[in-house]
Amino acid sequence: MMFTTKTAKRILADHETYWDDLRPRMRRLQKAYRTQYWQRGRNEADGQIIIETSRAYEYIEGYIASLFSRNPSVVVKGDVRGRGDSIKAQSLVNQFLLSIRHQLEDASRLALIYPCSFLKMSPVESSDVFKRVRVTPVSPWDIIVDDKSDSWDAQRFVGHRYWVSLHEAKERWGNKKYKGAAKTDWLDEVDLDSTRIAEIEADPFDQFIEVVEFYDRQDDRLLVWSKHYSNGDKWLFDGIVVEKADGKTETIRTIPFRDADDDPIIPIVPLFYSRLPEEPTRGYSALHRIYDQIQEVNISRTFQANAVRKASRQWVVEKGVIDSEGMAKISLGQDGEFIEVELSPGQTLAGTIQPVPHTPTPPEIEAYIHQVQSDLDRGSVMAPFTRGQASSRATATEITALASYSHSEVGRLARARDGAIEQVAEVYTSMVAMYMGKEPDIVVLSGKAEVLRGSDLQADFAFFAQDSGSTPITEQQKKGELLGSIAMLVELGVPSDALRKEVVRLLELPESFNEAQPMPGPAGAQLPPGTPRPAPDSAANDLGLGPGQIPSPDRISQVLPA
Repeated sequence: MMFTTKTAKRILADHETYWDDLRPRMRRLQKAYRTQYWQRGRNEADGQIIIETSRAYEYIEGYIASLFSRNPSVVVKGDVRGRGDSIKAQSLVNQFLLSIRHQLEDASRLALIYPCSFLKMSPVESSDVFKRVRVTPVSPWDIIVDDKSDSWDAQRFVGHRYWVSLHEAKERWGNKKYKGAAKTDWLDEVDLDSTRIAEIEADPFDQFIEVVEFYDRQDDRLLVWSKHYSNGDKWLFDGIVVEKADGKTETIRTIPFRDADDDPIIPIVPLFYSRLPEEPTRGYSALHRIYDQIQEVNISRTFQANAVRKASRQWVVEKGVIDSEGMAKISLGQDGEFIEVELSPGQTLAGTIQPVPHTPTPPEIEAYIHQVQSDLDRGSVMAPFTRGQASSRATATEITALASYSHSEVGRLARARDGAIEQVAEVYTSMVAMYMGKEPDIVVLSGKAEVLRGSDLQADFAFFAQDSGSTPITEQQKKGELLGSIAMLVELGVPSDALRKEVVRLLELPESFNEAQPMPGPAGAQLPPGTPRPAPDSAANDLGLGPGQIPSPDRISQVLPA
């Protein structure tokens, strides 16, 4: 079936109906994360004290701290058919991933606050072919999905809704008759008044049009639609017109980005941290799961704050007993102050001044707050030590499991994040391969200049994300493992020069340490360079080390080959 403008209108209308019903909930989630639960203007006008707690921020950022990718990278495995160059592809992709760390973090934050998020990979103008891809985190209400499909890969279409300035629209799609409008934010609660709309319509600089990119998978077409062009009855873009060798023209409507098998690739990567089984393309908000507890904490703490303010020291004084000077001294509350009062015959001071009685706060309020906090902690499904809290129950095994992202809720979320990173890497290689074409380029890999062609990236690679492989903790583990294995590697016949170079590289020692020095023989004779050293058992025993033990840094030289 052909994807028509009528179909686009219907799909967009269904999309807006779905998200319009969720708009109030999305606003509440946004305000809770921003510590803006209360409407301060209206509540403070009534003289009420309001308290904002940062529980929503703590909950989200606690996950972000565990999911933060300091050095996102991938390991690229070669094509089973031998196509492409996995080593060059891995180096190129990892350099790109380092440049989009903030976008990956923002996408994770959106996916935790709201039901899900997306990463849109779009082309940009650049003289460097490797920098022609831009990654933008996208909120879920701006991506149109096929909610009738049972998985992301089975979708018949995917759409992306965004705003484009009138000037950019004319540059991208031609000087057509656009109907400019004021750019609005989907979560904004304030509608523009008629005066402001008239000002924007009079100034083309502030005019925008709302467009929707449709990726039609069934017919392999890229289409652009806008309600601000021809009332949405015509496509704003439905293909590129090219001139053939015989002078005739041809319109190319296919999706431009292709994989090694020439199948279309959609440059939109989903990030689902939680899913609903009956709605696999919609997602579920982690913050919404504990929103009721956050609401109760804010209400209870506000109630407590107002109760404490009402418990201030107040007194009931018989009129005329204390003059204005004495009342001023009482109000001042200066320590050691004496105030004289005149009492009538038979009148006592106790009967003249009495404190205003206060109703104590019921203990049930405090118990209720503790119960809400307990529900909040259980809803977070994270161990206390993962939130930075000291706990005697956090064993070394648990911390190791957390560091390796296994057997934990963080591990499940990290796997979803890694899946998105792997898909970003796959799309990036396809996009760069298309931009490069048949023109070669020069890249530096491991300090050596290499020739890179588009065909080197056109392969069915397997991508495996690895963040822990580049963290400082893991680097220290690698150093310890190498130093502890030196004696065994020498026994296995590993050349001494190769061992020395690896130790110098891993420990970041001066390159002068790599210069070969003559090694004395058993009788004091000088052996030629490269001669295998005798078995190092004696050297290890002289250090008093057992099998597998690591020598201290100041004694490494006694074990290393000369």
